Amino acid sequence: MNPLHRHEKELLFDRCFGLTFAEEAAKVEAWIAHNEQAAAIDARIEVALGPLESLHPELCPEALAEHTIGLLCAVAQGAQAAGRRRTTHLRSRYREDFDHVCRAIF
Repeated sequence: MNPLHRHEKELLFDRCFGLTFAEEAAKVEAWIAHNEQAAAIDARIEVALGPLESLHPELCPEALAEHTIGLLCAVAQGAQAAGRRRTTHLRSRYREDFDHVCRAIF
């Protein structure tokens, strides 16, 4: 029996939440049927998720949804700004290196 790779374990987890495509789900079902480690992982996930069966989904309050989207947008903008600062720093560093090389050559 070969140990499962991280990706395979992630597919097992995804299957429990219904997040796999049909072909992936079939592959995971085969692992569970033929691999003790896959069967054990699947059983542990199912036991852990069991209590959630009694919960009924509720709609997210509009204010919470808007707040969450606002936070996600702020994080994305911050990441973009950090990327621009990093790029600008690298450009200036490469320019300094290039200038230094040019001065040495000429």
